[in-house]
Amino acid sequence: MEPRQASLEGNHPLRQRAVTGVALAAIALGALVAGGVWFLLLVAAVAAGASFELARLLESRRTPRHRLALLLAAATVAATVSVHRFGLLGGIAVLIGIAALAAVVRAGFGERPWPAALAAVYLGLPLSLLLWLRQWNPEGDWLTLWLLAVVAATDIGGYTIGRTLGGPRLAPRLSPGKTWSGLLGAVLFASATGGGIALWLHGAALPPVAGATGLAAVLALVAQAGDLVESWLKRRAGFKDSGRLLPGHGGLLDRFDGLLFATPVYALFVALTSAGRAS
Repeated sequence: MEPRQASLEGNHPLRQRAVTGVALAAIALGALVAGGVWFLLLVAAVAAGASFELARLLESRRTPRHRLALLLAAATVAATVSVHRFGLLGGIAVLIGIAALAAVVRAGFGERPWPAALAAVYLGLPLSLLLWLRQWNPEGDWLTLWLLAVVAATDIGGYTIGRTLGGPRLAPRLSPGKTWSGLLGAVLFASATGGGIALWLHGAALPPVAGATGLAAVLALVAQAGDLVESWLKRRAGFKDSGRLLPGHGGLLDRFDGLLFATPVYALFVALTSAGRAS
């Protein structure tokens, strides 16, 4: 009985992870296709929820944690709403202003001011750029779909190949579960996904297949760096997961940590290539 029970318990988190992943993909795809206020609501909800998780990792004392969470939520949600209404520059201006105000408020309570400002940028800038990609670019739906698919493939490849092959640890001091085989799997899955979508959507606002494959590989590496940074924050705070909102995955930060790092790099690429085509 014991081996049978252990086997069932071992498969349970994997089933939870798969079910949650499918549900998240369906929600994200629906909001992405609908665009407009629906995509804004999704991004704002992630911003608010992730703010409370990040505050939990940065502050050990309960009262400052809640105060920091509210400040981060205000900064990130206001920034995304501003991007939706006024564009990227307006959103960034609002983000910087509220982040600075949050730091002043923290200092007024005798608390460290820098976590509020840095954390607001850590969350608010990538999410603002994600909204800008979808709402303010021609064929922004395809551009954003490509990014989300590549980051998802990075997570799937890293998790699947890492668990299957194991091997030497990638960065044991930051994340004891990450392996070099997982990193290779992440890059391979992301490259195949990025190139495959570019081939399928030939003529859309995406790079050629070879360029999309190479860009996806770079984004996979950047996303894995984001995963390691969040793992370091969790180890520093003494938590295994950033939260419990997503069964099988942990919290919102656990699910979107790679996207937070990959989005600015991808947005910069889109901005530069768009400027090149315009000139």
